[in-house]
Amino acid sequence: MEYFKEFLIGGGIIAGSKLAAQYMGPTLAPLVGGMPTGIIASFFLANNANKISFFNGYVYSSFVLFLVIVFIHIASLKYSKINVNYISGTALIIWFILSYLVIKFNTKKIGN
Repeated sequence: MEYFKEFLIGGGIIAGSKLAAQYMGPTLAPLVGGMPTGIIASFFLANNANKISFFNGYVYSSFVLFLVIVFIHIASLKYSKINVNYISGTALIIWFILSYLVIKFNTKKIGN
């Protein structure tokens, strides 16, 4: 029950993205699907120290996400015969690995 509100918000964003794509078109769907859920998630953290630590990692992860989205865009145009789901899935794995490594080695722990 502790995570119910967060689950509804996250699910609402995904459902909202699908609705936006259906009624406003796929070009405008990122206004909902690309909502900065990390900023929203920070409201659920216990204190300012945790929030600062969270944003220390979030800034790196967001930058890597930007690079990966650019990669998906360019790759989907250049390799138009490849299903974009395959490009996106590969990019998601790359995003996770790079984000983990960048965060692990470039962020400071609060109080250190």
